[in-house]
Amino acid sequence: MLHRPLNTPRVWGGGIALSSLLSGGAYAADLWTKAPPVPYAETDDFWTRPYLFGDLGRTKLKEQGISLSLTLLDEAVTNLSGGSKNTAVNSGQLFFHAKFDMAKLAGIQGGTVGLTLVDRFGDNLNTEAGIPALQLTNEVFGRGNILRLTELYYLQKLFDDRLELKGGRLPAGSDFFFGECEFINLTFCGGQSGNILGNYIYNWPVSQWAGLVHYKLTKELQFSVGVFDANPNYLTTSDSTVYFLPGIPASNPATGVLVPVELTWRPSGPLNGTWRFGGWYDNASTIDGGLPGIIATIPGVGGVPDQNLGDQRGRYGVYESIVQRLTVDGPKAEGWYTFLNTTVADHRTSYQDYQIAWGVKHTGTFAWRPEDEVGFAVGTTHVNSAALSPNAGGNEVPIEVWYGWQATGWMNLKFDAQYVINPGGRGFNAAGVKTDNAWVLGLRTVVQF
Repeated sequence: MLHRPLNTPRVWGGGIALSSLLSGGAYAADLWTKAPPVPYAETDDFWTRPYLFGDLGRTKLKEQGISLSLTLLDEAVTNLSGGSKNTAVNSGQLFFHAKFDMAKLAGIQGGTVGLTLVDRFGDNLNTEAGIPALQLTNEVFGRGNILRLTELYYLQKLFDDRLELKGGRLPAGSDFFFGECEFINLTFCGGQSGNILGNYIYNWPVSQWAGLVHYKLTKELQFSVGVFDANPNYLTTSDSTVYFLPGIPASNPATGVLVPVELTWRPSGPLNGTWRFGGWYDNASTIDGGLPGIIATIPGVGGVPDQNLGDQRGRYGVYESIVQRLTVDGPKAEGWYTFLNTTVADHRTSYQDYQIAWGVKHTGTFAWRPEDEVGFAVGTTHVNSAALSPNAGGNEVPIEVWYGWQATGWMNLKFDAQYVINPGGRGFNAAGVKTDNAWVLGLRTVVQF
């Protein structure tokens, strides 16, 4: 693994775009994802083509049933205030995705094989700057700087595509929860349930053995249910070889199963959207975190309950996620979009027991820049009032704004600013000392190779 720790501040400005090109995102879905790159044409020049290295035969492969992509997502961030020191860090991931259309390759109508590998690198700004925030201020960091098998699945559509069966190695957020990731603060990125309950709901890039069913009740309404192997050993970062292979970790077998259930409404038409309503249940043995309850430990991962309380079984929660187009301002994706996410976890076992996030995005900010965008979001994460922590009952409130510049056909840059109010909940660190609100500036670079 060619990862070098970043122990000193780096220049995070325009230089990161160049370093991205010389060195080589999290996934996104639904409305906020840009349209797939247009089919490559020989007349496309270096600046307008969808891939840095050109087509390289990908168009022909796709016609034959094989789709390949390689993407670099890089986040360079620095804190201007807040924490114990001012510093800058860089983190990112290299993401390889392959999809095989089994109808074209083997004559199996409705069949698809998917493979995703993710290699992460870099450092955590919260740690390096001493910001005691509940949510990451550079969301792409996490789960170890190792190569992970994020997806390896077989998908089969049946009955005129009304029924979809999917099984293999999957992150829960690939098919459930909020699937967008266009902000740098973790509050606004990826599955909220995993953001506040990362000790047993594993977001990208961690995967688990799983099987799930999607069933279209109508053209716009879908019911989904999944069963995920609940094994904390998937979180290991000590042996990337074992956890890269498509096998169940050898030590400490599964502790139970995680079962998410979701009803999804996708209104069609010009003002389309994705409305998700769901919940989950995990049957692993847990310690009741009721009053006086949970002892705070690692933000973003959960709390260690009071060991004197009784052994209980089951953890659960509910959520909603709305992504909706509000206006049509042009012939393509131009217009206003909004999202609203709410996740509430059970009070007995959750150190962070709810998270709410709202945001808007406009595509086609200027008439002469139809692919440029601007985004704004505000949210909150709440610390369980039963937690034995200086921050018990407190709320962390991040605010974020960015401008997205489609610099070339294959590179997007987002110039970003965050303001985190009460990092950690009430704004106290583990010792109960008041901490300042944090100003964080960042640059998010996405390169399609």
